[in-house]
This record gives sequence, structure tokens and C-alpha cells, in this order.
Amino acid sequence: MMARRLVLAGICLAVLIAAVAIILDQMAGKPGPSAAQTTSTSTPSADSSAAASGGATPGGDAPSGSAVSGGPASGNPTSGTEGSGNGNSSEGSSGDGGPVAAKPLEVLPPVTATPTGLPGPSAPAPLITGTLPQPGSASGDVVDGWPAGVLTLPEGTTIGSTSVSTSGDVLQVAADGIVAKPQAEVLASFRQSLVAHGFWSEAAPAADGAMAERFVRGTDTVTVSVSTTGTGNSRFQLLGSLHAAAD
Repeated sequence: MMARRLVLAGICLAVLIAAVAIILDQMAGKPGPSAAQTTSTSTPSADSSAAASGGATPGGDAPSGSAVSGGPASGNPTSGTEGSGNGNSSEGSSGDGGPVAAKPLEVLPPVTATPTGLPGPSAPAPLITGTLPQPGSASGDVVDGWPAGVLTLPEGTTIGSTSVSTSGDVLQVAADGIVAKPQAEVLASFRQSLVAHGFWSEAAPAADGAMAERFVRGTDTVTVSVSTTGTGNSRFQLLGSLHAAAD
């Protein structure tokens, strides 16, 4: 009796499982409501995108008279491109549509005028003329050939030595002596004599306790330095180069 009940229960359970399997199989074969809703919503989106871009839907034709990508309403797709090409032409166009020749460049004529200005200063005439003296020296006196008309020694000078020498057309002179005057007065005496011949003066380097000036006239130069002796007198040393004129 118990065995029969178990068999019947097993048969009922098998029938129930088979019925549930058939129902699930039928439900799987039909599209669910969510899938149908997704398909219905996606289709209008694709259609609206195609309409916005101006293109035709797959398998369909573009609507008649519609503008493609912002083109002109006349439907001529090349008119805009042709107009742009004419606007960018480098040759340009005349009023009647013909090409315009390029305008030639203007070239300035070369400058032929010679610039004018102040002329450069001319060299001063030489102070020494005639034949240059023979080289020589003298102690306690003025040597022969000394240019006394140009180089005047201060009044009251006790001459130590004088000398002259030549180098080409240049007369070189040297002298030293003692004057019982202050350094500034000795330099002032030389300055007065040389400035009268066209020299100008400038300070020159000197040893400690001494004074020196350099006198210049063109290529002629004379340098005088003055120091103080142990007795309070002034001792000067002179070196000069004077250019001479050719005979």
C-alpha cells in the first residue's frame, strides 16, 4: 500500500515538472515587454538622427528639395565651392570678369649724391725749416742747432745739459736745468712760450712731488716735468720731437 502511494506521488511530481518546463519554454519563445519597449524607443532616435544630418535612412531615398549639410536651397552642391575658389584667386578679376595683370613694384633710383660735411683739419705747417743740424750735446750751455725760436728756456735757468738729434725729418731735443722758481711758475713759463706757437697743453704723469705737462701741436710734442731740489729750487727735464719741412 505504501509502495503504491510512493509511485503515484512520483508520477504526479513528474507530470508537474513536465508542465512547468512546457510553460517556461513557451515564455522564452515570446519577446518580453522590456525588449519590445527598447526596440520601439530606439527606432525614432535613429530616424531623428538621420533627419538631423540630412542623410537618407538605410534603404530609403532622401526627400526631394531638402538641403544637404547646409547646402543652398537651389540644390546645386558645387555653386558654393566655385564661388570660394574665385574669391581666393591670386590673379584677381576686372569688372568684366577678365584677369587683372599684377602691378609692377616701384624701385627707387640709386643715390648718386656725395654726402657733404665739414672737412678734416689740415696738419699745421712745420715749425722747423731748412737743413736739420748735426746731432750733438753740450753741458752748461745751449747746443748748436737748438731750436731757440720754438723752445725758449725759462729766464734765470742754470742749464745742466742740452742735446739735439735727428731721425728722418724729425728733430729730437732734450734739456735739463735748475730755476729758482716754484714748479708751477716753471711750467707756466714753458706754456707761455709754446702756446704762442700753436701748442695746446695737457697734464702728464709725474712722480710723487713733481709736476708734468705735455704740449701738442699736430705731430709735434714736447713734455716737461719739474721736481723740487733739496735747496728748494725747481729742476726741469724736457723731451721734444719737432717735424721739419723738406727743402
